[in-house]
Amino acid sequence: MTYLSQALPVTGRALSLRTSFNESLLSSLKYLLDASVEVIPEDLFFQANQKLDSLNLEYKLSGLLSQIHSDFFNAVEKKDTQRLINISRRLATDSFQDVNIKYLNISNLDEYYSPLVKHTFSQETIAKAIFFPLSSDNFHQVKVSLQRGFEILQRSLSDFFKESQELISEVLIMNAEGLKGGSSFDLFGMIYVSYLYKWKKITEVLDLITHEQAHLYVYLLNKDDPLVLNPKKLHESPLRKEKRPLMGIYHATFVLARIYHVLTKALDLNEIPKEEKDYCKELLDYYHNRCKVGLEILQTHAKMTPLGEGLILSASKLVQ
Repeated sequence: MTYLSQALPVTGRALSLRTSFNESLLSSLKYLLDASVEVIPEDLFFQANQKLDSLNLEYKLSGLLSQIHSDFFNAVEKKDTQRLINISRRLATDSFQDVNIKYLNISNLDEYYSPLVKHTFSQETIAKAIFFPLSSDNFHQVKVSLQRGFEILQRSLSDFFKESQELISEVLIMNAEGLKGGSSFDLFGMIYVSYLYKWKKITEVLDLITHEQAHLYVYLLNKDDPLVLNPKKLHESPLRKEKRPLMGIYHATFVLARIYHVLTKALDLNEIPKEEKDYCKELLDYYHNRCKVGLEILQTHAKMTPLGEGLILSASKLVQ
């Protein structure tokens, strides 16, 4: 368990956890298929199973496959025959294997995925999410900026770069009010950023990538370990105005510690442009203070598992 509780990336760890996640996801999808065998046409049932069997567990799977799993589970519960058939058709025909990170324009998602993805990410904020079309030019601008961030990680923080390539399958770029950047376990592997949010500065891009990468790591751990035993208790949030459940505070504190580490390293290695250095330093001071708040809340109020406590202890050392 020791290597799981290290706040910094560990070689091979993300691959191992992601492979285990893939195995669980595919196993659950096959179970849902079997549960629907009486309503799915025989040839479609065979094709969907064949597609799932063809996926390589050691490669990244699209976040859209996790979204299908969530939709499939709901359809089985509601006994929605037509939706079960439509989902099986998706499983049989769509591509879900990712090797390199894909960049997706939300405006190009089809009529099946678009409402599901919008609904899932809208649940991540209390603000009302309003979506607008995203032009190809604006999509390209954000994509290029994010690629610069990954290039910096590859050049100067190789451990974070390697982990990012294991955990992030897609970057979804959208044009939306009420949404900034985020991720969800129901779209595991996919992160999103809004064109209307912060993505132009190197500091902001490194912040975004590190932020969502940290969430993805905690999601994987939380699949098999609760981390926090009283996760729903509400307390002051390190990052939001409203009170948040302790599990959300746990996520935020780990995220802040990692961002602090990455931005500090990037600043020391002159990866932050001269015109951004003051901005980066101010952000570091803010994140340092807010991380301390999160740590104090967790130490005072959270009942953590040994893994949960170990990871936060390791994260605390990044901001000392």
